[in-house]
Amino acid sequence: MKSIHINNNHPSTLTSIRNHMLEYLLIFSCDEVTKAHITSVKEFFERRYGCKFASNLTPHMALMQCIIHESKVDRVIQGCKKVAETSAPFKMELNGFDKYDRGTMYVDVAAPASGKILEIVKNLKTDIDKHIQQWSPAEHEYCTDPHYTIARNMTEKQLDQAWFEWRYQQFSASFQVNEMQLLRRSLVKGDKFQIVERFPLKGLPSAQFVQAALF
Repeated sequence: MKSIHINNNHPSTLTSIRNHMLEYLLIFSCDEVTKAHITSVKEFFERRYGCKFASNLTPHMALMQCIIHESKVDRVIQGCKKVAETSAPFKMELNGFDKYDRGTMYVDVAAPASGKILEIVKNLKTDIDKHIQQWSPAEHEYCTDPHYTIARNMTEKQLDQAWFEWRYQQFSASFQVNEMQLLRRSLVKGDKFQIVERFPLKGLPSAQFVQAALF
């Protein structure tokens, strides 16, 4: 029987693969009042300090990001659903501003909420990381410090000026978190992120979720 060889290095094959490599972002959003408040601060940063990467994204907290072929994302979706089913809704509390020296200012998350978020991320990583390591080995990231970004990729001058003026400013907000959202965008077309899945937080016992998944 004649064998058939597929040249994975052929330009048409590489183009086809790239067209199906999508960026996925798992997030917590926020309520409309908090979203409007954060957005106004982001717009101010763009006007006052010239931060190009301030108001370009809707306020959100990224739990996980990966670039993966669309045919391999079902296992990721399954893991997100499982973690959401066994995670209870909680109160998100935002408290003040902080910065990373690499050029980012953000709204900080209070310790109780931060702990709950990191536990969700830990469970998510436990469930899907083996799959992610196999199919998105160099292009994935998990949340390690919960926050809502104000501006990123700031120059040293922009960051120094903004931090001098904002480090003692008050920011306080709280809202109920009831779901995770999975967003997706094409790497080729340059589209904006679109919501493709919503995962309600239900707080079910792990055993109950496993039993339900069998039927």
